[in-house]
Amino acid sequence: MKLKPEVKLTRLSSQALLAMLVAERVYKSLQLDFVVTSVNDGKHMPGSKHYQGDAFDCRTRHLNAEQQNLVVSDIRAKLPPSQFDVVLESDHIHIEFDPK
Repeated sequence: MKLKPEVKLTRLSSQALLAMLVAERVYKSLQLDFVVTSVNDGKHMPGSKHYQGDAFDCRTRHLNAEQQNLVVSDIRAKLPPSQFDVVLESDHIHIEFDPK
């Protein structure tokens, strides 16, 4: 696991940490670098789960479209959908703890 230099892990929830470890294993199983680009640092939408420490973003710029889709589907398969959202954005994967 690599962290973008400005990433702050303060207030990271245990649920987000669990999801981060799951995501890392998925990337590793596909022999891909796993880089966390944001936790509760940077600018996010008002009310974002990032500010509560319940969300993080991971890098995708080094992945082709097929790899991105595979990573997202594998992460979704390993995290309970009733508790986590895994969203492929234009330049990253957003993962958040959001129990329904």
